[in-house]
Amino acid sequence: EGLDFETTLLLNGSQIDMKRAIAAFGRELRTRGKEAVGLFFYAGHGIQAGGRNYLMPVEANPQDEADLDLVGVQADWVLRQMESAGNQSNIVILDACRNNPLGANARSASRGLARIEAPAGSFIAYATAPGASAVDGDGQNSPFTAALAAALTDPARPIEQIFKDVRKTVITATNGRQTPWDSSSLVQDFYFADPKPVQASNVTRSAEDGEPS
Repeated sequence: EGLDFETTLLLNGSQIDMKRAIAAFGRELRTRGKEAVGLFFYAGHGIQAGGRNYLMPVEANPQDEADLDLVGVQADWVLRQMESAGNQSNIVILDACRNNPLGANARSASRGLARIEAPAGSFIAYATAPGASAVDGDGQNSPFTAALAAALTDPARPIEQIFKDVRKTVITATNGRQTPWDSSSLVQDFYFADPKPVQASNVTRSAEDGEPS
């Protein structure tokens, strides 16, 4: 909100709550035109199985991989809603890379999340590298979300630089155990706020000797 995004907040949603919210997000984005920027942020439990990422509602308690389609929400659904809007820039941020709870019942499930191929015009950020797990931390937010919130206090830098700063902060905070990751196919420069103007230089060059004057 502080960066002038119009936001919809869903806390501790059920599966149907999450599906309805994602569908409503897509409908709203489709009304905003080509220049709109869509942003989806998820913090919670995520599971990778069969190369697919599932966002897990609060009541979900899968006992087997076969349960995931029934109780989870595929992360790809969010991207499909964004793509359907036809706008030029979309951002997905997933702080959802915890250890897989299925244990012996997991045949193709892996640690962390699978890498999602970023559709044209999108930027996808993960709390940690594909196939790795992230730590919850001891504070109100995870190390990744805390680092992102801090980086956005000075948002007049390209999004790539913002997340590079987040990566360095998280690596330091977790003693190298966690490395945030991102995948970009943006076709336009994106800043969370207007970039700072470049200061004019007082240095001129002499046409005679090429030395600063």
